[in-house]
Amino acid sequence: MLSAVSQSILTIQMGLREQKKRIDLLNKDVKLNPYMGIFITMNPNYAGRSQLPDNLKQLFRQVAMVKPDKDMIARVMLYSQGFKTADKLSGKMVSLFELCLNQLSNQSHYDFGLRALKSVLNISGKLKREAKAKVVDPSEIDEAWEATILIKSLSESLVPKLIADDIPLLKNLLQGVFPGLSLDNSRDGLLVSKLAEYASKYNLKPSPKFIEKCMQLYEIQNLHHGVMMVGPTGCGKTAAWKLLLDCMTLVDEKIGVSYVVDPKAICKDDLYGKLDPTTAEWTDGVFTGILRKIIDNARGEMNKRHWIIFDGDVDPEWAENLNSVLDDNKLLTLPSGERLSIPPNVRIMFEVETLKHATLATVSRCGMVWFSNETVTNSMMYHHYLCRLAQDNYDSIGDDPSEKENKKQET
Repeated sequence: MLSAVSQSILTIQMGLREQKKRIDLLNKDVKLNPYMGIFITMNPNYAGRSQLPDNLKQLFRQVAMVKPDKDMIARVMLYSQGFKTADKLSGKMVSLFELCLNQLSNQSHYDFGLRALKSVLNISGKLKREAKAKVVDPSEIDEAWEATILIKSLSESLVPKLIADDIPLLKNLLQGVFPGLSLDNSRDGLLVSKLAEYASKYNLKPSPKFIEKCMQLYEIQNLHHGVMMVGPTGCGKTAAWKLLLDCMTLVDEKIGVSYVVDPKAICKDDLYGKLDPTTAEWTDGVFTGILRKIIDNARGEMNKRHWIIFDGDVDPEWAENLNSVLDDNKLLTLPSGERLSIPPNVRIMFEVETLKHATLATVSRCGMVWFSNETVTNSMMYHHYLCRLAQDNYDSIGDDPSEKENKKQET
């Protein structure tokens, strides 16, 4: 395909060079705009991509790219978010991310690049505006006050993805970069109490670590419309999002609806839809069908909370198509040319054991929550299993109330 395209590009370039008004393109007489240009952005040796053919490559001049100036970008972003001491804080934030990259353990779900830095800075702007509204005396807003906002932003977006061994390291790094400040781990509010209260509905034992993971998931899905829950099987990923979705409905009375999709069980066309080459008729896939149902709003879907959960390995074969959905565009472009915009009440979630097959492009676009083996202990598993057995035993009894009461006391 690219080799065939190169012939048309050569025709356009020759027309521009000779300053022609019109050119012959694919046997059609086409008007040529003298101000047009064609550029290709490249990611060499990137998973899921192929090399350009030589006859296309020779039509373009290569331009080398250098690393962006993160300090300058961070400074401009902090100033635009209203931070008065952006000069000092930007350098500290960039240094902290560099230290995290070099000193924390090497995990496939970690990302300390520019996209992650920008995400933290954007969140800090939102937190600053909320905190500033509560400030009575403007003189309170100094470097220490603004640094506290940045630390809070870090604790909401960076801490949930860290494995247990790396959290003490991050605290040490923070002490070095921001002396006297520490991560805020306090949890309170109606949602925390509801999570502890309704855990028994799913036969769960509400341990502090499990409730903390539920709250981290809550905060991350508030900040990102793409969320990844990463961790080995049996560490509470499914239980956490199901419990959280139910409790969020109880708190704000907004109905939560979940759709679980296994992307590895179906082919790409069945997931995203396909265009019939003969009739040009479009058939929706599983994912596009769910999105269209929400967007059509036939039964008040726009007033509900929708979580689409991809339960399976994240690999470039199917996940790369979601890159434009997961970034700021929130747009899914179909092969038919149609564009589906992701509504603000939809979250795209991934439940995955490891991200070793995923590309950095997909990982860096999502919020991340790490579920370790310590999240769910053996005693919690036994408790869950025994409660389920007791529930099944209780439900299998007939309608006789006395028999039910006797069985319940035995259990």
